[in-house]
Amino acid sequence: MLSIYVIAFTLLLGIFNIMLGEVLHQKVHHTGGQLAKQVYDLKIDVITERDVIAALAENHGFMLEPHEAPLHFSAFMAEESEVFSYKSVSLKLYHWPSWIVESYLFILLNLILIGVAVWSYRWWCVLFKSKLKPVLSAPQDDLPFTLAKSVEDKIEEPHIDKSNQELKQLPPENALTTLYAIQNNYNHLFALFYCGQPFPHNIDLENHFKLVIVKGFKELSKISVKLLPSGGLAITLENISQTDVDNYMKRLHQIIFQAALVYRGDLSRKDVKVGVCNYRDGADQTIVYQLTKSALVQAKQSAWQHIQRIPFNYTRSIELAEGADTLPDYITKKKFMLFFQPLFDLATGEMLQHEALIRIRHKSLGMLSARQFIPQLTNETAIVQLDQAVVEQVIKLLEAEPSSLTVSINVHPLNWFSRQFWLWFDKKMRSFKGSNKLQFEILEDDFYQHLPKLTSALSAIKAISGTVLIDNVTTSNKIGLLEPYKIVKGLKLSFELIHNIDSNLKQQKAVRQIVLQSTRINLPVYGVGVETQLELNTLKKLGVVAAQGFYFTEPLQEFNQVTSS
Repeated sequence: MLSIYVIAFTLLLGIFNIMLGEVLHQKVHHTGGQLAKQVYDLKIDVITERDVIAALAENHGFMLEPHEAPLHFSAFMAEESEVFSYKSVSLKLYHWPSWIVESYLFILLNLILIGVAVWSYRWWCVLFKSKLKPVLSAPQDDLPFTLAKSVEDKIEEPHIDKSNQELKQLPPENALTTLYAIQNNYNHLFALFYCGQPFPHNIDLENHFKLVIVKGFKELSKISVKLLPSGGLAITLENISQTDVDNYMKRLHQIIFQAALVYRGDLSRKDVKVGVCNYRDGADQTIVYQLTKSALVQAKQSAWQHIQRIPFNYTRSIELAEGADTLPDYITKKKFMLFFQPLFDLATGEMLQHEALIRIRHKSLGMLSARQFIPQLTNETAIVQLDQAVVEQVIKLLEAEPSSLTVSINVHPLNWFSRQFWLWFDKKMRSFKGSNKLQFEILEDDFYQHLPKLTSALSAIKAISGTVLIDNVTTSNKIGLLEPYKIVKGLKLSFELIHNIDSNLKQQKAVRQIVLQSTRINLPVYGVGVETQLELNTLKKLGVVAAQGFYFTEPLQEFNQVTSS
């Protein structure tokens, strides 16, 4: 019997150590993310200021380079490496395994658990013997009754209550999750709804469906229903168990259908189509939106499946990283598409210019945006070829469809300092007559930090009468430095300043200061990523001249649906 208890305790002790190791590993990962954020906030150049990064890494318990592995037990004591990313900053850091760094914690907790187990066993033996002793010394005629009473006493001992008390003293699971940033396993559902028959124009669709859906999902604490500019409805249901996703999806279609019948009694189920994407915290919202649209298209095309679901694939980034070596082939073989997103004047509603956006047709992952595949390009030649392909395609389209509007191109940060790219650019522009319609976007941090290194690039752009836009503007501190550079024709606000600006006074204050400083040197300020009417109205009040984003329209696929093949 004792051997069973020993085996059970050993298994529990092993599970405890595995869980403790995982929690400590998550703590290391969280610390690394904070370090990457600190490097980004301090605007430290990852390449030229490695000494500073090394000092910061050492202060957080990391190393930029691995130490020599120990001679003995190298398989268990080898340093681990991880890549920590925050926005545009990626750091590959090394650290000792958590069981070495926190060895005192493992030893202390294991000793405590072993001590508690031994102490509990000893006292259990003492109590058991004390109860058994009067039973053995009792008269024979009283023995059956005494044994029965002893068994009853043993059953009534509050072992379960004690274990419950011990469980109550443990920190709640959500506290550990918050402390070490461990992602929960709940799913969120994002859905787009389409009805084959129009609704009356005099009804408030958003409030009607919001009321019905909230009432239909009373058990959910977070529900969002928004009416899109296109007339469709976007629905978000949060914190759903993985096993209940399909049930909630079916319930959602049924509730939407019943709500639609109130105003369109002639509807059938085939008229109501719903596209759904389930995802977890941290998912790229742009990809979620695209996947949901794809699911809705599939539902529309199906005669009998009225609701379609496409899960957010968390292996996309892994598969993309593993196939990074083949990504340049998609550029050289012209397996990409070029889109144009318009920039609208907020006063007149006129289209001022377009921003060129590249999409790659990946053989297994489908359509990939620039933010998804560009970080995987580590070869300098591939990065140069990327921007060359974009410029060539823009020239091709402008020659085929001349336009009075300016086209802005996002140049990769490394290409701003690439002699090879700008020599090619100079030769390419000699035979292009519409070069004055080209505008090039550079990140705010890159412009201010590396201004002396941008001489060649700015000269090449100035030679063709092109212009420059400062992108991802987050502060007004250095805007005055732009006054001598007449080639700069505007500022684009960071998406972080735009998102939910209608309810964030701090963001409004920052934008107001940016507009004030830019007005003094006659530079317009543009907003990007505008998604709601409230955001748009707030930007207009703050003096933003123009804006772009999904609120206005999705990216226009080139000028005449021309694509690269």
